[in-house]
Amino acid sequence: MADMIASKLLEQKKINEDMVAISTRTPGGRAESFIKRYPNVSRQSPEELANQCELLFICVPPIAVKEAVAQISPHLQKDAHIVSIAAAVTIEQLHKWTGSQVSRYIPTLTSETDTGTSLVVHGERVAEKNKKRLEEYLASFGRVKNIREADIDAASNLTSSSPGLIASIFEEFAQAAVRNSSLAKEEAFDFLIHSLVGTGKLLLEKQMTFEETLQRVATKGGITAEGADAIRQQAPQMFDEVFSRTLKKYEEIKETVSRGDQ
Repeated sequence: MADMIASKLLEQKKINEDMVAISTRTPGGRAESFIKRYPNVSRQSPEELANQCELLFICVPPIAVKEAVAQISPHLQKDAHIVSIAAAVTIEQLHKWTGSQVSRYIPTLTSETDTGTSLVVHGERVAEKNKKRLEEYLASFGRVKNIREADIDAASNLTSSSPGLIASIFEEFAQAAVRNSSLAKEEAFDFLIHSLVGTGKLLLEKQMTFEETLQRVATKGGITAEGADAIRQQAPQMFDEVFSRTLKKYEEIKETVSRGDQ
């Protein structure tokens, strides 16, 4: 996600290469690839980066956020704005670990195609100019939605996690077509992917709701209506289970982070 954020800002010309500095805990890999693509980006230690940058994205796993913030905090500029992309690390915890301005940002893979919704929660210390700067940057590759922190886990299922969840659903849909026909897997996937793209365009460009789309396709008593009825009978339990298990996982991560904070 760090690669995606920086790459999109550079592609959209919101920033120049000489405005970007990166620090990584794991030499090689994506960091080296990124610097090859953008040779004027500097690579620095966390302390050097904190000393020079006003806006800092912390892109590490939840359990590592405290350590990363502690490492840079003594070196931060007075007006520094820290943005954490980690799930389950709260504004309250970030405030506890640093006196700087802090925000949470939940990115989504779909931002790679300039679509999707970025979720943002700002801490009470964040100046309006810094809120505006961050949101203008993020808006260059998708929508930005300010959200109550209490809702961020459930909302993340609909934004950040949704590409994976949607892929899981339609993987099963395509496999069912293969099991119930002589279609090859590649054919089923091709048909379904193009249908997904077209449906997305209808929903966005024609501003149709899911229900309106169904009504346009499904004739009462017809084949599509029969399939839709089957989904409506079975899907609620499945999706309730999705939220039950994912929200439980968020709580488990929060407990792990809290234990490390003691």
